[in-house]
Amino acid sequence: MAYIDVRIPQTYRRLMYAALAVSWVTGVVFFILSRFITVEGEFGPEKHPWQFPTLMIHGAAAFLVMMAYGAVLMNHVSVTWRLKRLRGFGITLVAVLLFQIISAYLLYYLSSDEIRGLFANLHALVGLSFPLILSIHIITGRRERAEMQAQLEARRVARKQEQAQAA
Repeated sequence: MAYIDVRIPQTYRRLMYAALAVSWVTGVVFFILSRFITVEGEFGPEKHPWQFPTLMIHGAAAFLVMMAYGAVLMNHVSVTWRLKRLRGFGITLVAVLLFQIISAYLLYYLSSDEIRGLFANLHALVGLSFPLILSIHIITGRRERAEMQAQLEARRVARKQEQAQAA
């Protein structure tokens, strides 16, 4: 079987990781600011002034993540799906990002405070776990790729030895 390189080019990887990092950090900061930090205002406790600018940055980064997600779905996922490599982690990543997109939409448009609170917590929990899931996927993929390359190299060496013995 021929080896197919399914790596995402370094420039795109760096841009995608930067957008993911900004989205993740601002999401964590927003969650902390919205749940645990208040400031004393003119009429008593009020929300921290950085809360909504942080949310705006989070939303902008999330749009970049969605664009990267579309590119990854069209290229990386379609190729690796045919190769049947890391499907479990891949499906998990696709599902996590899809849930984040849908839950963000619902957080923006839901009018019920009870349901919004539930989705806000789920969105934060799933988002918090995303770097771990992505890291496992990347590390496992790199290990598998290294093993495949070692197997291909071993086959090449064996073929050369067979050809040398036959000559």
